[in-house]
Amino acid sequence: MSNQQSAPAGRSLSKSIAVGLLLGGAFLLSVLIYKELFMVLAAAAAGAGAWELSTALRIKGWYVPRVPSVVGAVLIMPAAFYGGAEAQWLVSLGIVAALILWRTVHLLWERRQAPMQAFRTTVRDFAASAFVVIYLPLMTSFAILLLRRPEDGALWVIAFVVTVSMIDTMGYLVGRKLGKHQMAPGVSPKKSIEGLVASIIAGTASSFAFVVWGFHGTWWQGLLFAAVMLLAAVFGDLAESLIKRDLGVKDMSSLLPGHGGVMDRMDSILPASLIAYLFASIFFPIAF
Repeated sequence: MSNQQSAPAGRSLSKSIAVGLLLGGAFLLSVLIYKELFMVLAAAAAGAGAWELSTALRIKGWYVPRVPSVVGAVLIMPAAFYGGAEAQWLVSLGIVAALILWRTVHLLWERRQAPMQAFRTTVRDFAASAFVVIYLPLMTSFAILLLRRPEDGALWVIAFVVTVSMIDTMGYLVGRKLGKHQMAPGVSPKKSIEGLVASIIAGTASSFAFVVWGFHGTWWQGLLFAAVMLLAAVFGDLAESLIKRDLGVKDMSSLLPGHGGVMDRMDSILPASLIAYLFASIFFPIAF
């Protein structure tokens, strides 16, 4: 019998910790020292996640062009980094249009189905293609927009990533040791009420510290940031669990040892990226 500790669901706890530390170190290095590296890492994560999600959808019969999806996901990151929000949205919409055009040409070339069935399949595949672009790379690119803030961008990115990580980690650890009451058994049976309470405490402490002491905000802004980060993290986690359940997969891939796939690690970060960007823009506006 192996002496290596294992996390639930058969994942290696030691590998999970090692990969987590490696990713955390690369994240801090890129945000604090070389921001272009953060853009590259975000592009790599978005591209890998787009490949995972489009592959899983194709297995279930939803045809999403994988190569164009990956290329498009990667391109959104430099667009946001160098061109800001305008370029971010223009490139995102252009990629959705390109994926739809790609699928249309593909269907016209094949002509294997009856017209009505082909129409229904086409609409479904169009929606799936748009979902891949909007859910993963577009959400990720809001972290790029946060980083572009001239004075406090790096700290905002660190704030929301650390807060979400604290929410996830404490929820997992406490839920694993003390969890007895299921939170959403129909969606994610392993999530517990005890883990949620731990997430609330950790997320509130982290959010309050960053907003009040890091950004010199008010106490109520700190509590509000905690609330929206908690909602974003829990929503992202449950949404990812629901997607995986509907697709019939345990993990999106095995790319990250001990963690599963890129999508499995970015589930809470994706909506939190958007929410953090909106929060900073509304309550701490800054001129570019």
